[in-house]
Amino acid sequence: TDITKDNTIEHRTDRHAPRWSSKYGEYPAGDPELHHVIGSLFAEEGEVYDAERHLTLGTSDSAQVFSDLEYEWYSSDEPSTAPYYAARTVIPYLLIGNTRAANKALLLFTSKLSSSHPGLGVQSISSSASDIRIYPSLPLLNFLGLLLLAVQRGSADFFKQLKSHYAANLQETQWEEALAQIGEMYFGIKIPSQSNPMFDMMSSMLMGGNNPFAAKKREQK
Repeated sequence: TDITKDNTIEHRTDRHAPRWSSKYGEYPAGDPELHHVIGSLFAEEGEVYDAERHLTLGTSDSAQVFSDLEYEWYSSDEPSTAPYYAARTVIPYLLIGNTRAANKALLLFTSKLSSSHPGLGVQSISSSASDIRIYPSLPLLNFLGLLLLAVQRGSADFFKQLKSHYAANLQETQWEEALAQIGEMYFGIKIPSQSNPMFDMMSSMLMGGNNPFAAKKREQK
């Protein structure tokens, strides 16, 4: 039987292999090699959401597959939507701390974009530390590239300036919560508690907590 064609084997592998490797292996999220193989299988079958889930946790080779997957998906959409597809690789990688893969995925995506759409008028800004491509007609794609630069520099001020400069564009996205997490992870910008003090006090009293006004801990995602 060809494992790449046998859906029963594919889904059985998807369901059990990473769970087994996370329980008995050295990787809490499961073996990256298994995630890469399974994610690649889903990508070949066009199962985008399942592929994304596994490729995010894959190997150094996964960024290429992930970027190709998103670009192929993007190709059937409007040219202006490119940043949204690129973000589907960049943001998940940043949220798990894999900055190398985030940079690689964006570079691969924008390289294909420049080749396929030469009329975009891309401008390159190069330095010894980074290589940024600026797309005048795609501000959110520029935001992603500059976000990676901010992470590389570890500059909270730069990050805040970016969010302020692109605030109007960011309102068109659903990235707010992810960017808040990135701000806390890489720049030490604490996520404000959105809890209600009175509700916290009542919950604490009912649950036997010691400090009735303590802010609730954010649930890890």
